[in-house]
Amino acid sequence: MRTRPHTYTNVDDSERGRFTGPATAIGAVVFAAAGYFADQPSGSAGYAVSNVAGLAAVSAVLIGFGAFHRRHRAELGRLGAWGAGLVRFGLVATVVGYLVNLVGPSLPERYEAVAALAGIPAWSLAHLMYAGATVLGLACLRAAAVPRPVAVALTCGLPVLLAGVGAGLALGEPYAHVVTWAATEGQAGLAWLLVGLRLSVRRQIAVAA
Repeated sequence: MRTRPHTYTNVDDSERGRFTGPATAIGAVVFAAAGYFADQPSGSAGYAVSNVAGLAAVSAVLIGFGAFHRRHRAELGRLGAWGAGLVRFGLVATVVGYLVNLVGPSLPERYEAVAALAGIPAWSLAHLMYAGATVLGLACLRAAAVPRPVAVALTCGLPVLLAGVGAGLALGEPYAHVVTWAATEGQAGLAWLLVGLRLSVRRQIAVAA
């Protein structure tokens, strides 16, 4: 019995799919840069630019991770679903944190403190994106669903966060800022950049001719 030849068709040919990967990659780079300059004084122009850029970047990455999980959902299974869900929850919390940072300085003084308090749980929950990245990365490694550098970068999320922040606190100035940034926004930006590049490669599936 002869096997019919296969042709390949793109499953990501929509206009939205075409731009999701590059937008995620750009968002990753902008997020890392915004995090590096995030220590600007509250109410300053630099503070506003950093938070607006971070908000736009995280919004793009949030869409990208949704597309990434949809593309690999069948391969990653329940572990991947949990990981992607935690990443997206952490990204949504980050969006809330950026919004609080932007709105807070414009409020009357008595309400600014309330806004600052509201930002504490948001920024705390934002760290779930690192835990989620590790779970998602482990699912990718198990299923061999993506190139290994993408899976490894995701898997390193939580371990690098814990080790790097601890190292930054131990080293103190002038190294603390750079080490802490590398363990948080820096490493997240690198992992997200790889996810964006992965999304930029159009996936093909075999169909019978």
